[in-house]
Amino acid sequence: MIKAFLFDMDGVLAESEDLSVSIGVSYFRSIGVNANASDFSRYLGGGERIFFDGPAKALGLSGSPYSYDEASAYFRKEYERRASGLDLSLPGAREIVRSARKSGIMTAVASSAPRWKVLMNISCIGLTESDFDFIAAGEDIKRNKPFPDIYTLCLIRLGIDGPEAVVFEDSVMGIKSAKSAGCHAIGTGSTYPSDALYGAGASYVVSDLAAFHSASSAMDLLSGERKWEKHAAITGYVKEQALKLAERAGYNAYAPYSGFKVGAAVVASSGKIYTGCNVENASYGATICAERNAITTAIAEEGRTSIDLIAVFTQSSPPSPPCAICLQVLSEFAHPDTIVILSSGSERLEMKFSELLPKPFALNTI
Repeated sequence: MIKAFLFDMDGVLAESEDLSVSIGVSYFRSIGVNANASDFSRYLGGGERIFFDGPAKALGLSGSPYSYDEASAYFRKEYERRASGLDLSLPGAREIVRSARKSGIMTAVASSAPRWKVLMNISCIGLTESDFDFIAAGEDIKRNKPFPDIYTLCLIRLGIDGPEAVVFEDSVMGIKSAKSAGCHAIGTGSTYPSDALYGAGASYVVSDLAAFHSASSAMDLLSGERKWEKHAAITGYVKEQALKLAERAGYNAYAPYSGFKVGAAVVASSGKIYTGCNVENASYGATICAERNAITTAIAEEGRTSIDLIAVFTQSSPPSPPCAICLQVLSEFAHPDTIVILSSGSERLEMKFSELLPKPFALNTI
């Protein structure tokens, strides 16, 4: 029986990670170091110390002009200034917390961030400390995520066991922390690609907390009382990754006869991305199209799966769609709302699968 919902803060309840990264970049530039947002991405979710020490080490800073204490003080001053008065709530954040409390489910925050920031974010998402039964922050533990300590602390303070808690996390380190503590873990796809969250141990990945109409719908997802169809979280990041991989595969295509190179990528329901390219043959009928190459790779790896996104890269103008045979093959695994992105690099078209193949052939058997 589920007795508690445990929430990470940044990227789950509060839309604060872009703000944090912006301030981090600003700090390094203030000491004459040219840092970028990408320098911070892999260190999100592990606490303030690694948030600054990680990029500093990667940028070759072992001491002056970098100082963690100065970075921490700079961050607090800037965050309090910039966040003051903002509504940082992510979709569904307030609703699921309040719904849980009304349903008799305990709630807690388990954030690697310092307590001052956690409390400020609670205010910035329109909630109060009293909306939570317990609040755990970075100062409360010695070992931060991905170690289980912060979630273990929540379990102890709430008087429950791991299987009685559902954790909502957006980072790989956070999912690993929750699973190590024995909790159920649901990933939100706002920060990391869904395949990374599934790989860390998430049971499901949703785009944001608005995916749940109520606290009970989140519990139903884990209990199996409702038949949820598992889909990947198709964020902007996932789309760009799929297109990038499709283009890369296209350059590897073997097309000595037509000279028409195609690369494809499909995003399976697990969130993993599989690629393929066209491989031609002197016997033209033996040629394998990029789209079929990608889908058969996905099936070989995962077995029966659904496809939530198809990306196709060609060097033609306008970008070319899959051929009729590929559309029929893809229809076995795609659904009407599967996203199809056609790209040539300079041109890009996006549509639903049903727009390309509204009435696929289906063999009805008794």
